[in-house]
Amino acid sequence: MKFWKQLMLVALLVAGCAVTSIAQQAAAAEAPAKQKPSATYQVGSAKITVWENKRPDGSTWKNFVVEKVYRKNGEWHTAKSFDEGELLELKAAIDKAIAGENIPTGEGKEED
Repeated sequence: MKFWKQLMLVALLVAGCAVTSIAQQAAAAEAPAKQKPSATYQVGSAKITVWENKRPDGSTWKNFVVEKVYRKNGEWHTAKSFDEGELLELKAAIDKAIAGENIPTGEGKEED
């Protein structure tokens, strides 16, 4: 009798593992792929990352992430502050992003 209880316990454990594995595979198949940036623009240490997002109605909008990237002790790091020289790199990266994303600047319009 003890043998049959142990056998039944092993069978339940195996069945439970199989169900868990199937559920994990189904969840992984349904999970959306990790979103990637639509573009990046970098000049020196200044980096602009562009993220395109979709609304439920299908229209899109873009977010722009500004950061400084640098390497310290062999590892990559990011920061949100820039020194004077890096500020010029940031301006150049922003100019590249504006041109690359075809953002209207308003230049050339007459002011009232």
